[in-house]
Amino acid sequence: MELSHDAILVFILSNGCMGKLRNGRIERSGPRHLAVYSPDRDTLNEYVSGPKLRSWCVVNIEGIPIGGWYWIAPEDQGRLKLPIRYF
Repeated sequence: MELSHDAILVFILSNGCMGKLRNGRIERSGPRHLAVYSPDRDTLNEYVSGPKLRSWCVVNIEGIPIGGWYWIAPEDQGRLKLPIRYF
């Protein structure tokens, strides 16, 4: 999936830091993990890929999740409330 202003990756890292990405590409790498690629599409962003992502959700510009593209860990239910409306 290509990230853009209509497909924004909102995430919480395993260390608890929260962020968002609007550029690049993502691919599923298992039921809970993503592979996140830089905008050049050839470089895996290891900082925000795989098990380093504790929770994540792809939302549209209105903060509404995009069709099944999310995994939210139980400890993050309060932080990643859906729809996410802080853009």
